[in-house]
Amino acid sequence: MEEQWKIAAYDPEWRSLFLATGMKLREALGEQALRIDHVGSTSVAGLDAKPIIDIQISVTNFDDLQLFKKPIEDTGFTLRKDNSDKSKRYFRELPGSRRTHVHVRQAGSFAEQMTLLFRDYLREHKEDCVRYAHEKHRLMELYKQERAKYVEGKGPMIWSILHKAHAWSQRTGWSPGPSDL
Repeated sequence: MEEQWKIAAYDPEWRSLFLATGMKLREALGEQALRIDHVGSTSVAGLDAKPIIDIQISVTNFDDLQLFKKPIEDTGFTLRKDNSDKSKRYFRELPGSRRTHVHVRQAGSFAEQMTLLFRDYLREHKEDCVRYAHEKHRLMELYKQERAKYVEGKGPMIWSILHKAHAWSQRTGWSPGPSDL
């Protein structure tokens, strides 16, 4: 796990890793998952990232945990009950497995849409990818031993990009494209 606490150059294999895991989740969840999307930095071609695959699953009934908990756990993940983010249910890989984060969100929610907008904006705006990558490298250098400070340090850059992404979405009429799976 610790070998993944670094910023790595973009690796095209990240897409294949998402597809392999995402297909297992799709098979297990069936129609419970309205969308299964590759999100986070590993989903943006050319963007340096921590080599951790982030998967967002959008569901119609976020409050009924039993609808999706067992199928996700049967696929090799465990629910993180200590997650403080009320906009998602957070699952992690089982010990000894490749680091993967699964975020289950209410379909149509602000958090679900914001995550997709951030990803789609970065896919279209390479100059902001470069700025974001430089900031992640800078913060990792400063806070290699302090994960919380690294995450907190990204906040201003993320909000700056989201501000630009919102303006872009208004100019273009952005809406999420089809689900990745």
